[in-house]
Amino acid sequence: MKRRNPSRRANILIANILGLALLGVATATNALAAQSIAADQISNYELRPQTAEKAEMVAFAPVTARYQTTPGSVLTLPNPFDNAAVDYTVVDGQALESGTLIAQLSGSSVEHFFHRVDILQEQYNVASKQYQSKKRLYENNAIATDKWQQFLTQYINLSDTLHDINVILKWVTQTGEQSAKLLATEPGVWRTSDNSQQLGSLLTQERLAVVAEIPIAQAKRITHLQINNLQLAVRQREQIVRNGFVRVWSESPRQVDWAIDQRFTVAPLAAIDNAYRVPASAIATLKDQAVVFNIENTVINAVPVELLSLHGSYYFVQSTIPLDNIATHSVAALKIIAEEREAQ
Repeated sequence: MKRRNPSRRANILIANILGLALLGVATATNALAAQSIAADQISNYELRPQTAEKAEMVAFAPVTARYQTTPGSVLTLPNPFDNAAVDYTVVDGQALESGTLIAQLSGSSVEHFFHRVDILQEQYNVASKQYQSKKRLYENNAIATDKWQQFLTQYINLSDTLHDINVILKWVTQTGEQSAKLLATEPGVWRTSDNSQQLGSLLTQERLAVVAEIPIAQAKRITHLQINNLQLAVRQREQIVRNGFVRVWSESPRQVDWAIDQRFTVAPLAAIDNAYRVPASAIATLKDQAVVFNIENTVINAVPVELLSLHGSYYFVQSTIPLDNIATHSVAALKIIAEEREAQ
């Protein structure tokens, strides 16, 4: 029979149930403090004691994640060349190294663009010289305020225009009167644009990350996302809750050949104090509180634990105290004995 993966709603329910378990731990600690059993009382039972396995990282239920850009602006290159022929040498989604040739540009508009750049540069040089002299005249009340404001507005607009052009010039190099080439100035992933007003966008490595939606009961704890053998630290959490889930972004992965929007199954990880990985057979319940039976010399104590997640036949739990050896067998018998002692 084919095993079905839990639905999204089922994952939320499980996460909420596990999250609520902690609420009763503090109260249950006092209630169960007296729940100790002398070893000679259970000499006929096979406990199969096992050293408690400390968990440096707790793995929660796997979720689906995607490789995409983190929130914020993307470096989009405008197209200043009207009706220029653009011959791309890369494809959409291709990873680029710094200096990679992205496209060849050709046409009369290329010549017009660089001619305009020369004129704007000359205008700016003249305006820069005029700025200091006009400023002194204005400070000495030698020119009217409206004349100074008019010049200042023109100067700022000219400066902004030249700045935008200089951004383009970092990417575009003229190779002839009517030809130029578009080069990548830094590593990233190229995205070709369908908008004629844009040459495309470069998604820099720092802006690419794995994004996953984590159940709200776990989201604040998650510190890493694990994809196969790769662990990525969580760099950013969204403050918005969507249908019981919170979106988190990892740090930027290095030296991967993933495609944009590629999907993965990831395991959310969290570093939690006093966390252990124990066999499911070691878990019992006393007064609706999950416990494990910790063996200390000649005494067996019921120790309250919070159930964090279930992986196959093992639970990740958080204990109220450090665990040593735990009973992994005959826990039902231990539970009955503990309940009988409580009833006395």
